[in-house]
Amino acid sequence: MAQRLRTAAARLVILGTPLCVASLLAPAGHAAVRADFATDVRAVVAKVLPGYAPRDRIARSDASELDQAEKVQGDLLTFTHGRNLVSVVREVGAVRTASATSVAANARVLGSLRVPRPGAGTRPAVVAGTADQWGPGLTIVTWSERPGVNYQVIGKGAVTRDQLTAIARALPADGTKVAAKTRSVIAQAKPPAPGTLDQVVKVPAEGEVTALGTGNLVVDGAGTATDDLGNEATLCAGCGYSNGNYTGMWQYILYADNNMLWSEVDCVFGGGTAAATRQWQRAEGLTADGVVGPNTRGRADNYLAANGTAVTYFGATGTLSFTRSSGAGYYYYNGIRITYNRSGGTLPGC
Repeated sequence: MAQRLRTAAARLVILGTPLCVASLLAPAGHAAVRADFATDVRAVVAKVLPGYAPRDRIARSDASELDQAEKVQGDLLTFTHGRNLVSVVREVGAVRTASATSVAANARVLGSLRVPRPGAGTRPAVVAGTADQWGPGLTIVTWSERPGVNYQVIGKGAVTRDQLTAIARALPADGTKVAAKTRSVIAQAKPPAPGTLDQVVKVPAEGEVTALGTGNLVVDGAGTATDDLGNEATLCAGCGYSNGNYTGMWQYILYADNNMLWSEVDCVFGGGTAAATRQWQRAEGLTADGVVGPNTRGRADNYLAANGTAVTYFGATGTLSFTRSSGAGYYYYNGIRITYNRSGGTLPGC
């Protein structure tokens, strides 16, 4: 118990300190989160949602899906209260201007609104959700401050749309400048492909089969993120894919939801992972059988949110930062391809 408490305490991140869960959960080499952005977000969340504690801060730099030569800088700050979560995400670079069409590529559009932004006029925003037949998910309010500067306010649990909108209204204006070349890339971008069930073809030259499914031994990702796990194989103690990066990915999720210690992550689905899975299932109101079957995978990927090549899992006590390649649709963590075995490298902790 003492070890679990120490690990849980290590997940608490006080904004403005150098200690950061991103050092464990996000790929190395990310740029630092801007102090003024973190300070502003912390103050707004404390006002709108008093009692929510800061958990994670992640900064990331990814190649843009619009132009591989362009970069997208992302800042993400997460706060939790029990199993309720709110996160503020800011992206700067070659990102699509927020619209119903761009949002629909990654989540189900629920509506639109206009958000008065202090010192920045009124901005059109899109409200989306990831809930589906597998159960509850995330609620997301998205807008563009200007071309190349996008914001998302994300809620999980009992966080309401009105509370997310209140945060969007209260955030200070963002005066970040975007280069003319980047604005040109954004203006010339083609509309995103409609959200699909991982309709991606692997590259034959890399030795992969072209048919989708569990046979290619790779976690696939394209279109909406909320089917990325649902289309994969069942995991359990003794199942065919119980030893490898795919199991490690599931253990990361258990870690982010405070069901497994980081020291227990080993990419092997044994009795401990089965017990942690049952704990996760009970918290979600699912049958606690310790098997990562369709219902469990379908519920888990409702807590994934995609932005271009970046995919984030929003857990109860931690945030996971993944990358999906825009062409082949592979999943990566810390630069390691998430395969069913360990052919893509070895995930941290394994």
